Amino acid sequence: MGAYEDLVQIIKQSEVMQQVLAGLQEEPVKIMLAICKEYEATNEPVADYHLQLSGYLGEIALRVLMSAGLIERQPGGRFSIFRYKPTSAGIEHYKRLIGETGGK
Repeated sequence: MGAYEDLVQIIKQSEVMQQVLAGLQEEPVKIMLAICKEYEATNEPVADYHLQLSGYLGEIALRVLMSAGLIERQPGGRFSIFRYKPTSAGIEHYKRLIGETGGK
């Protein structure tokens, strides 16, 4: 292993990097659940201001969900820049997750 790989391994093992990596996994799930829950209740795309995005990580999470084909971004409404709607795949994953966790 070279110097670069050694340094990357040390960085990956740090507590802060472990927290960042966990956040990168947890944040998209949290946002996906929020979008699907509101969409299920209203049958309308969810305005961006309804989402509790935690800074840069929240923006990355939205991009991850769009890239994975779980949500689609639509033009905003009267008070929003964008609105988000779950895709059929997103709804399917949401229902499976809710079924497994009992809505928690």
